[in-house]
Amino acid sequence: MIPTGRLWALLALLALPMAAAGFFPGLGGAVLAMDAVALALAALDLGLARRVRLTVERALPQRLNVGVPNKVELRFVLRSERPVVAHVKDDVPASFTAVPEDALLRLAPDSQTRWMYRVTPERRGRFGFGDVHVRVAGPLGLMLHERTYPSAQSISVYPDLRGASRLLLSGAALDLVNLGLRQLRRDGRGSEFARLRDYAQGDSVRDVDWKATARRGKPVTRVMEAERSQTLLICVDSGRAMAARVDGLTKLDHAVNAALFLAFVAVRNGDRVGLAVFADGVKTYLPPAAGRGQYRKIVDALYSVTPSLTYVDYLALFKELNVRLTRRSLLCVFTDFLDEEQSSTLVAPLHRLARRHVPLCLSVKDTALQKLLATPPPSAEEAFQHAVASELLADREVLKARVSQGGVQMLDVQPDELHLAAVNRYLDIKARGVL
Repeated sequence: MIPTGRLWALLALLALPMAAAGFFPGLGGAVLAMDAVALALAALDLGLARRVRLTVERALPQRLNVGVPNKVELRFVLRSERPVVAHVKDDVPASFTAVPEDALLRLAPDSQTRWMYRVTPERRGRFGFGDVHVRVAGPLGLMLHERTYPSAQSISVYPDLRGASRLLLSGAALDLVNLGLRQLRRDGRGSEFARLRDYAQGDSVRDVDWKATARRGKPVTRVMEAERSQTLLICVDSGRAMAARVDGLTKLDHAVNAALFLAFVAVRNGDRVGLAVFADGVKTYLPPAAGRGQYRKIVDALYSVTPSLTYVDYLALFKELNVRLTRRSLLCVFTDFLDEEQSSTLVAPLHRLARRHVPLCLSVKDTALQKLLATPPPSAEEAFQHAVASELLADREVLKARVSQGGVQMLDVQPDELHLAAVNRYLDIKARGVL
């Protein structure tokens, strides 16, 4: 039972004749009668609001994706001969951001209404929605009847799998540019002839089939298929440096999203894909294998990975890989280079692995430090922060240069570019036959 602003305004208006009744005693009875009428109207309004027959149901997708807006729908069924105004608010998990947080809905008589809002989860894992709260206004607009609809539901928040889903729905193998992913390479020479297709802007002149072009009277491109059944091992750092947040997600979340998209493309390309999650030791290891079943295992392994507040033992990782990987492989290591003392232990063992394998290090740029240095410091304290940030980024560049030596490839990109950059470099390595 909640009074509305309209009722308070009415009571405030009745307070004026009540004050005048002190000077005119004859008004007292009339004022009390008006107050009684106002309260009776409020009680009637509340009773009518209670009698409104309204049911509410929440519709959730099978799973949510971390760091992106996900649709949630509330469905209202009204059994009433008059329209109803309802104020709606859903109980979302504390770590979710809901937009909008609530809504004022006007429900038509005997109608079914749907209201959609979006939630953005900040973490992966299992979470629970609570109840739906609705305040139904009476027809006079004087009272609100608040009711709670039990709607507890659990939902899993997975890494961002939208890129893989779009690729699967497209039915394409590696023609990813048609999905709007313009940064991915489209050309490149494989080892086997796959098919002919019409020439498209950006194709290399070397790939034009001149005999087919002459026969058809228009440019035709030869599509070469890269060698299949090669080995890719994805290594994901889950140490303390990966707990830092960049653009709303942890660096680990950015790495997991990119790793899953890379794994999906590699599985679709017929390669054998494996996974190693490491921090102060190897936490999870999946031997390289082919097929969609392997991709599902990788998704399940990365679904609940959280950053460990420990140092990273690169030597332990590479010792284990040196024993487990018997055939030449592409090693994609998602890690961070902000801690110079810790990351410097990566250089020597990685260079030794480069003698047998093709190592590729991938990291996310720290946009917060870049934004800090982009503006002049307004005070002495900010100047000190600028100096520290500048030193950290300078050390990072030195370490990247050291890592890039000895046959090790390096990618350090913006957070939203990591998944595209990883797949782009993977396709480039396959096209050049480095493996």
